[in-house]
Amino acid sequence: MSPRRSAGAEPTVKAPEENSKKLDAGQVRKWEDVAPKIKELREAGATVPEICEKLDVSYVLVNQLILQSYKMVVRSAEVFERQEKMRLGIE
Repeated sequence: MSPRRSAGAEPTVKAPEENSKKLDAGQVRKWEDVAPKIKELREAGATVPEICEKLDVSYVLVNQLILQSYKMVVRSAEVFERQEKMRLGIE
């Protein structure tokens, strides 16, 4: 038998406090500013794909930051900067 969920047991993801400075999506963001936002969203219960969509960041970068895996070695700051320029059409 599979366990049943009650109607009130639906998981909810709450947005982190908006007291930190807002990130402007129209400018090149810095990895140092985005990384804490990723961690906040993860602690609030968001999944990796949800975080990627909300912050417009690649899955590889979000997943590496969350897992902090030695098997996934990329230069996060450099990759993020390149992707930001591509996202904004600068390069």
